[in-house]
This record gives sequence, C-alpha cells and structure tokens, in this order.
Amino acid sequence: MGEDVTPMNERQRVRARDRDWSRGSVLVELVRLVVVAFCTAAGYRVAQGIVSDQHSGRIVLGAVMGSLFGYVAGGIIGRSIATLVGAAERRIAAVPGADIVAGSMGTIAALVIGLLVGWPLLFVPQRDVALTILGFVLVVLAFLGFQAGVAKREDILQLFGLSFRTRASDLRVLDTSAILDSRLLDCVRSGIIRGTLLIAPFVLEEVHAIADSSDQVRRNRGKRGLEMLAAMRREKLAELRTVDKLYPEFAEVDAKVVALARERGASIVTNDVALGRIAEIQGIEVLSLNALAETLRQPLAPGEELRVGITKEGREANQGIGYLEDGSMVVVVGGVGLIGSSADVVVTSVVQTSGGRMVFARPVEPETPAQEDLRGA
Repeated sequence: MGEDVTPMNERQRVRARDRDWSRGSVLVELVRLVVVAFCTAAGYRVAQGIVSDQHSGRIVLGAVMGSLFGYVAGGIIGRSIATLVGAAERRIAAVPGADIVAGSMGTIAALVIGLLVGWPLLFVPQRDVALTILGFVLVVLAFLGFQAGVAKREDILQLFGLSFRTRASDLRVLDTSAILDSRLLDCVRSGIIRGTLLIAPFVLEEVHAIADSSDQVRRNRGKRGLEMLAAMRREKLAELRTVDKLYPEFAEVDAKVVALARERGASIVTNDVALGRIAEIQGIEVLSLNALAETLRQPLAPGEELRVGITKEGREANQGIGYLEDGSMVVVVGGVGLIGSSADVVVTSVVQTSGGRMVFARPVEPETPAQEDLRGA
C-alpha cells in the first residue's frame, strides 16, 4: 500500500509546486511590465530635460536605457512581491475562516467608532497634523478591533446566527506523544497524514526534556522524535510550522494543545487517549496513530507463530515482555527464561485495548524425536 501512495503523494507535490511556479511567473511578468513602462516613460522625460534638441536620438536612447533598467528592476521587484504574496497565502490558509470573519467585523466596528470620535479633528486649522493624528488613531483601532474580534469570535458570530465551528484545511497540531512515536514519520511519508503540521513551543520543550532524561529509554525516544522532525523538514515531506503562543493561562501541556487546536480550527495528532477524548468532547478532530496503525497492521489470530525479542520481565510470574515492529506488546507466558534473546512463540489470544493491541503468546515447544520421525514419515 505504501508503495502506491508515496509516488502519488510525490506527484501531487510536484503538480502543486508547478502551479505555484506558474502563478508566481505570471505575477513577476506583470510587475515587470508595469515597472518597464514606468521606467521607459521616466527615461524619456529625463532625456527630454537634459537634451536641448527635442528631435535628437538621445531622447530615444534615454527611453531605451530606462526600459532596460526597468526590465532588471522589475524582475527583482516582481520576485520579491511573488515571495511575499506566497507567504501571505500560506498564512491566510492556516487561519480559520471564523477568525477572518470575526476579525473583519471587529475592524469595521473599530473604524466606525474611530471616525465618530475623531471627526472633530477635521475642523482643526492644521489639517496636515489633524489627518496624521486621525490616521494613526484609525490604524491602532483597526488592529485592536481585529484582535478583539478574533478573541470574541464565538460571541460575535453567534449574534449574527453564524456557526463559529470552522476548520482550517489540512492543519494538524502535533502532540508530544505523536512526536515520540516512530510511526509518525511513516504516516507522513506514505501520505496518510498530510497538510501543515503545527509544532508548539511547549510541546518542543517537553520533547527536549524527555531527550535529556536520565532514563536511557526515554532519552532515546526523545532523540528519535527530534530526529524525525528534522527528517520531515529536511526531506520536505510536510510543511512544519512553529507557533509563538504559549497559553500561560493553562498549566498542563494537554490543555494548551487543545486550546491551540481550537483557536486555529485544526485537528490533533496524538496517541494520548485522555487528550483525544477531551478534544473530541470539545468537537476537535483527533487523529490517533494507534488507530491508524491498527487499521493498517496485519491481523494476528490464535495459533499463529511469530518471532519476537523478549526484553524484560512481565508483571505476573514467569512472564516475558517483547514488542513487535508496530509497537504491539507481546506477553510471553513462560518466557522469563528467554529474556535477552529472540524466541519463536505461538499466539494464544489477542486483546484490543484503548492504548493499542496486546498479544498473549507462549514459547513454541521443541519437537520430540517421535514427532520429528512422524513429520519425516
């Protein structure tokens, strides 16, 4: 399945990149055309002012020099504008529609209030000073109005009978548990998880703390999570975007993650069952790596044999614990003597829990000489 999805995902990225390049090229050429026309006219006017003979060919030369300068300068200006427009499009795409509508309403209301309060300034004799002050006041009020509209978007939209439940397309918030899960990189590479991935500073701090832990297992998981983020950014598998808000009003990281997802209209990628339930109660979409892996993993049935490395002792007596490649825990009854080695086991039962799949097994009993003779016969 992964072999079919990955090329398709790559083709989609190539087509999107070609479309962006085509649109950017058109914008650059339009800006260049305007700049060339302006510089040609400016060169012609400058040459007219310098040359005394209005019929001299130097005036035409001035226009040509102006057009050449405009061609070079227009390309530079056009590419700069295309870059700014592309960045603005990406930022706008990440903003929920509810924020834009509510913020616009707040801006309009603030401008109306500013004009009503500041109109006496129009009668001040020093018109230039009055217009400067009024313009400054309107700009500040517009900014404050937009921020107030976004902060109170639920109340504002409900006044007009509108729903404030909007989602930004393909916007995901990564939780700490998702970053620590090695399956995240595989899901992104295969295209199962796509779009823009938001990484909050408080989540990164928690991952860094785990990577610096004195416990070797936790330290390795933290380092592997940071390496996966670096690989996704390096290979450009998805757009990773960091956010600046810290949400100091919340003490727990989980509450901050929910607040970020709710504010941006994004979904949450997590393996934390409790966090997932809290988010779903608040109407936030949750992508569980455990659920995705459970959908794609090969089913196991009692009686199947498999090989597993037994790494530690279980809770019950005479139990050994091992893990499959997909992270499933294998409890080997009678496997305490096999700790530190790989052994062939036979599945006795499979239990599905909220945290994933748990497999119970027992070591494969070696065949007796009589059984070997019977199989040979």
